[in-house]
Amino acid sequence: MIEFDLIQAPNQRFSALLDGAWFEIEIKTLDNGACAVSIRRDNETIIQSVRALPNRALIPYLYREHGNFIFLTNDGEYPMYTQFGGACRLIYVTPDELKEIRGG
Repeated sequence: MIEFDLIQAPNQRFSALLDGAWFEIEIKTLDNGACAVSIRRDNETIIQSVRALPNRALIPYLYREHGNFIFLTNDGEYPMYTQFGGACRLIYVTPDELKEIRGG
C-alpha cells in the first residue's frame, strides 16, 4: 500500500510510477464539494470524472485494474479536499495486495 501526499487544493493532478505502470491521477472538486477522479495508466484512460466514494476502489472493473486506488475517510464521509492530509487519505493498493484481500 502506498499513501499519496494530497494537498488541500480543490483541483490537483499528479503522476506516479507504480508496479511498472505510469499513472496520472486528476482530482477535481465538483460544485457540491464532492470529488471527481480521472485515472490514466500508460496514457490510456482507465476512469474519467468518476465520483469518489469513501473507502471504495476507484477503478470499478477488475479487468481494468493494475492495482487500485481508495480514498480512506473517517466515519464514511465523502472525500473532500478540505480533509486531504488528515481525515481523508488516498492510497494505492498493489495487485498482490488486492489478490490477498480478495482471498486468492
